[in-house]
Amino acid sequence: MTTQCPTAIPNTGLWVREKKRIVLVPFQSITHIHHKKGITGVYAGEKLLKQLRMPLCDLLDKMPEYQFFQPHRNYIINSSFIDRFSREESVIRFVGGLTIPVSRRKRRAFVSFYNSTR
Repeated sequence: MTTQCPTAIPNTGLWVREKKRIVLVPFQSITHIHHKKGITGVYAGEKLLKQLRMPLCDLLDKMPEYQFFQPHRNYIINSSFIDRFSREESVIRFVGGLTIPVSRRKRRAFVSFYNSTR
């Protein structure tokens, strides 16, 4: 598998290498990004759009910080798709029913981010 080097154009999307071509994944279509066992999946709801071999911190640097946040070490979320946040359960609920955890360390920062985007 070749090394993938995604880049971003401000406010547009994430450019991802796919075999012999580079494709654009628009930011507005990304609901969340999940990293598991060395593979990073870019999702639109439950649908997997792309798989990358790249750390989340590198991806987060390429995304607009007013729209994306990392609430847990394995997730990056798009604030545009948040339905509600449950402080008691420390869970983010998305439109469509998807839930993503918020770690104890990131809870306070997430609440501040969430309030600023609402």
